[in-house]
Amino acid sequence: MRFLFLFSDTGGGHRASAQAVRNELDRLYGEAAQVEMVDFFKALGHWPFNRFPSWYPAMLGLNGVPWGVGYRLTDRKDLVRALTHMVWPYTHRPFRRVLYQNPADVIVSFHGVPNYVLQMTLRRMRRHVPTMVVVLDLVTVHAAWFAPGHDLYIVPTDAAKQRALDCGLDADRLEVVGMPVRRTFVEAKDLPQREARAQLGLPDEVPVVLMVGGGEGMGPLKSVVCALAEQSPKAHLVVITGRNQVLYQQLSEQSFPVPLQVERFVSNMEVWMRAADILVTKAGPNTISEAFVAGLPLVLYDALPGQEEGNVDHVVDHGAGIWAPHPEEAADAVMALLSDDVRRQEMAACSRQLAHPESAEIIARHIWQLGLQSWSSFGRGNTLRYAGGRNDGHAPLSPRF
Repeated sequence: MRFLFLFSDTGGGHRASAQAVRNELDRLYGEAAQVEMVDFFKALGHWPFNRFPSWYPAMLGLNGVPWGVGYRLTDRKDLVRALTHMVWPYTHRPFRRVLYQNPADVIVSFHGVPNYVLQMTLRRMRRHVPTMVVVLDLVTVHAAWFAPGHDLYIVPTDAAKQRALDCGLDADRLEVVGMPVRRTFVEAKDLPQREARAQLGLPDEVPVVLMVGGGEGMGPLKSVVCALAEQSPKAHLVVITGRNQVLYQQLSEQSFPVPLQVERFVSNMEVWMRAADILVTKAGPNTISEAFVAGLPLVLYDALPGQEEGNVDHVVDHGAGIWAPHPEEAADAVMALLSDDVRRQEMAACSRQLAHPESAEIIARHIWQLGLQSWSSFGRGNTLRYAGGRNDGHAPLSPRF
């Protein structure tokens, strides 16, 4: 079967989640599952959409305030629908081309933006290809994710499910599964900390504090690192700057009162998390979900206005971490956890309780089942029904373009 995954590199989480599910399809079904991943903004080929991935870091400037304002102003399903109709004349032909160039038995969206236009395009083409939406925001989910008419919506939390219900979706089309994380995190979750540290060459006699800012090293990570180093904690400090080469150079060349290990982008983050005692991070949903699987207490120092604010509440309300939105507060929170082993272990236990280590596998199985039911329904000439839900297709089901 052929599957089309729609995502965009507007933030690293969309690609990472899509890749995690793709890997599970390959592990479970081998060559029988053919997956094509398409960055739909780039594939449209039209300015300004094809520039959005490269513009994304700049769009989060000024502490994300403009982004937050835009997020809140557009977070209404009627407005999202209206905006989609406004850009429809400009986007429907290139979007149709994307679908023709990538024939699929099931289309899966890992992004909120294309979900309305995907349904509109398929209806204009008089095709009903089964579609699924995998929501990648933990709590504060934009209305664009919940465009009506898709066959199944995967959401990470009960709060996200409630948001979907508030947007008018039927409960029988919703499945709470958790955020998809790579299988390497699942396999490493029981890796002994001592062994993880040995693999990375880290000391075993002091706690390890791991500081990250996502794959791009975004946010006030440098200020947080400096504030913590100034307090001279009795711990081994590690900062992973991701693809942010400027930040890597700055921290590597700067003098600190305590040793600081600076790393670029790493491909074995699951081992680094298992080696750590505390994770200091922005409130990105992917990193948080990975930390849950690793069983780490979190210190959250930044959150993107709008979509990441609910992530903070999710972590703090469940006892898995601390919200410390200023560098000095983040440093104080780390110092407090370093001095209180009991509290640190309690937070680690709460973090593990929030984990969904098998989420990517479950999503992959849902996608495969949707494809099987697509073929079966096509053979009977019926419209698609999935998990008791009804089909909103406007044309006979066809498994391929």
